[in-house]
Amino acid sequence: MRSRAEIRRNGEWLLRAMLLAALGISLWRSMRTTAGASTTTTATSRTVDVEVERAITSPAAASLDLSVDGEVSRHQRDALLALRRAGTHVTWHGDIPPLAVEVVREREPDARARLMITGGGSQPIVLADSAGTIDTVRASQGATIDVGTVVGDVRAAIGAHAARANIPAASSRRGVMVLSRAGWESKFAISALSEAGWVVRARIPAAPNVDVRDDGLLPLDTARYDAVIALDSSAADFAPAIARFVAQGGGLIAVGGAMSLDLLRGIVPAQPGERRVGRILLAEDTVTPPDLPVRPLTTLRRDAVTLEKETAGVTLAARRAGLGRVLAVGYDESWRWRMLGGTSGVGAHREWWSRAVGSVSPERDTRAPSPDGDGAPRAAIIDALGPSSSVATAVIGHASNPLPLILLVVIVLALLTEIASRRFRGSR
Repeated sequence: MRSRAEIRRNGEWLLRAMLLAALGISLWRSMRTTAGASTTTTATSRTVDVEVERAITSPAAASLDLSVDGEVSRHQRDALLALRRAGTHVTWHGDIPPLAVEVVREREPDARARLMITGGGSQPIVLADSAGTIDTVRASQGATIDVGTVVGDVRAAIGAHAARANIPAASSRRGVMVLSRAGWESKFAISALSEAGWVVRARIPAAPNVDVRDDGLLPLDTARYDAVIALDSSAADFAPAIARFVAQGGGLIAVGGAMSLDLLRGIVPAQPGERRVGRILLAEDTVTPPDLPVRPLTTLRRDAVTLEKETAGVTLAARRAGLGRVLAVGYDESWRWRMLGGTSGVGAHREWWSRAVGSVSPERDTRAPSPDGDGAPRAAIIDALGPSSSVATAVIGHASNPLPLILLVVIVLALLTEIASRRFRGSR
């Protein structure tokens, strides 16, 4: 049977073996790290293509840090994302303004382009297209600019940073059906829409069982029409077809008594209230919408959106019904705006009616090819690569390799235990 001294000596040899093994592992790791030392590649917005290619081809490149000092294109951002997914640690830093731009087409015959810009704080944003500068704006709370023609893509720039967006292709508009009794309102609403470029077909009751209508008025479907305008209760016999038309994606503008028709009551956003006369005009006065007679909209549905409100009450409200949109109009006798609106009355009346029809017209698929840049560059790079390195470094620092600390603890404990054992049995 082995004595306690022999067991202790065997234990001391085991501790020496552990100590030598830990030292050997530490030496091997240090030599391996020295032989295959990794490097951190730095890049700027101008050199990112070269540095990404170098990081792909160099086995020593373990990380890449991008200093965003200018515009980073979409394909450059995608290359950085692919590099990150391949195992290279990719970080970025830089002061990218929270800039965003989008271009849409108005759903009207002239298909004007509308630019929507936000971000930049108090800094001026330079808007330009492929043909040159469009305008300079400040858009800390957002800005909207209507332009007639845009060439190529739109660039919104603050210094070296920029957001880009393409304009959708113009889509052809369908017709507009007007249902109304004979009167000034129907006459000038049809005139305004025709002048704006809409193809208008109308049905006007002229006497009992006698209608004045355009050829080819029916059928009412989304392949032929964008919207129906019901100016009064004479649209009652068309109500079932109008309800189906809206459910399939068409638009409806309901005015006055048309909102109270039984089959339309369930899709309109509100009901008309008691009529209030307009402002009495003095000599040289001109009419604007607040001066018109109005039937304030009441009993608004929970999902209705108020678009316009005057002193008398809500005058415009909209809601979605099925796949379509419905606009309720509280203004009465809008023709007075055209006739008594001064030099700008005709144009303003025409534009108002065209915009109203465009607001309920269905959207056509006019998606444009994506530009090389991003509509919101800061959001795009954060979505692809995460937060900037000033934030990411604090998170990464907690994920260091614990093996060196474990080896140090093993070496210290083995050494101290072996020395203590030898001292207790009186050996040096």
